[in-house]
Amino acid sequence: MSGKMSFWFDASACSGCKACQIACKDRHGVEAGRLWRRVSEVSGGGWKQEGAAWRHDVFAYHLSISCNHCENAICLEGCPTRAISRREDGVVLIDQDVCVGCGYCSWVCPYSSPQYDAATGVMSKCTLCHEDLDLGLEPACVGACPVRALDAGPADELAAKHGAPPGAAEIPPLPAAHLTEPSLQLAPHAQAGRSGEPEVELTPRPPRGLREWSLVAFTLLSQMAAGVVLFAAGFRAFGQTQDPVLMPLAAALMLVALAVSGMHLGRPRRAVRSLSNWRTSWLSREILLALTFFGAILLAWRPGWLAAQWASAPAAIAYLTGMAGVYRQRTVPVWNTWRTPAAFFLAAFELGILGSSVLLIATGGLRVTPLLSGLLIAAVILALFRQIRRRRDYYSRYRRIGI
Repeated sequence: MSGKMSFWFDASACSGCKACQIACKDRHGVEAGRLWRRVSEVSGGGWKQEGAAWRHDVFAYHLSISCNHCENAICLEGCPTRAISRREDGVVLIDQDVCVGCGYCSWVCPYSSPQYDAATGVMSKCTLCHEDLDLGLEPACVGACPVRALDAGPADELAAKHGAPPGAAEIPPLPAAHLTEPSLQLAPHAQAGRSGEPEVELTPRPPRGLREWSLVAFTLLSQMAAGVVLFAAGFRAFGQTQDPVLMPLAAALMLVALAVSGMHLGRPRRAVRSLSNWRTSWLSREILLALTFFGAILLAWRPGWLAAQWASAPAAIAYLTGMAGVYRQRTVPVWNTWRTPAAFFLAAFELGILGSSVLLIATGGLRVTPLLSGLLIAAVILALFRQIRRRRDYYSRYRRIGI
């Protein structure tokens, strides 16, 4: 790691004064509420009775964490526009002239480092004060620390200076270092081993707000479209004549889904750039597969094009697989399981079957009693509410797993 820049932090020395956090905001003009460096308190313990006496085992320590300019940066890998790059010295930067503000880097970063800048509509994060580094100066946060608990420099030099091995970046409650190989060396607090206890609190936590409601709508509408196409394929598989209203329904759903998908972008006019990183970004792949699926629906809409009608089903399956890939990231264990694609496929089948049935009843393609019609419509509403709640949890509750 010779020459690669790294942070060093001594958790046993940090007093939690937040001078580093304030210096970072002052140096880069970051407004209130957006933090490139966050100082958090880890606390736990309580009172225990020992015979007639009560004793406490309370502990608390602080962690000062920013972007760790990881060697295997998930943000760089996942950015659909290739706006994120790494310099030769390991500093990871965001090109704000290329960024569209989609926020995907923030979802997958286990340290919650990238932050959305509402004023400019793009993502931002710690730059390791690279302009100062180029002049031989230290980062603002390092210079501001009154107890010298924070340092930065070439990883091997920091290891020799402070006695910490390069890459010693794993201290609870930080995520496992092998996920991204952060350029961070830590001297742990004496009580760090207790941070996994049930009653341990982390304050303040990263904000958990949900900015991506348009993506919730996109996910549900496109899943329903995929389900409708698979429902129609089921008709053909059993030798039944495909109802002519199903493909128009799927096309309408995908059209609306694509129309709302970019509403959360800070700079929607740059949305086409999201297709550029299909080699490593599942988000780029999802967009390409969504457009391919939409094209397949339009071709299958034309009567008599049986090959196109049959091809629409594999296109739907490929799209749902791509959608699941967006979430199955190594840095988010709760997403990175077989349950994620299973949940997406089940949601598509549920919404597709219910939506198709309601449309067929409305157009006379399926005749049922009024009671059954009402129950079916109620089932659609309940399914949508349930899926909205699940998508909200995916985007908000589970989005950030680190500091």
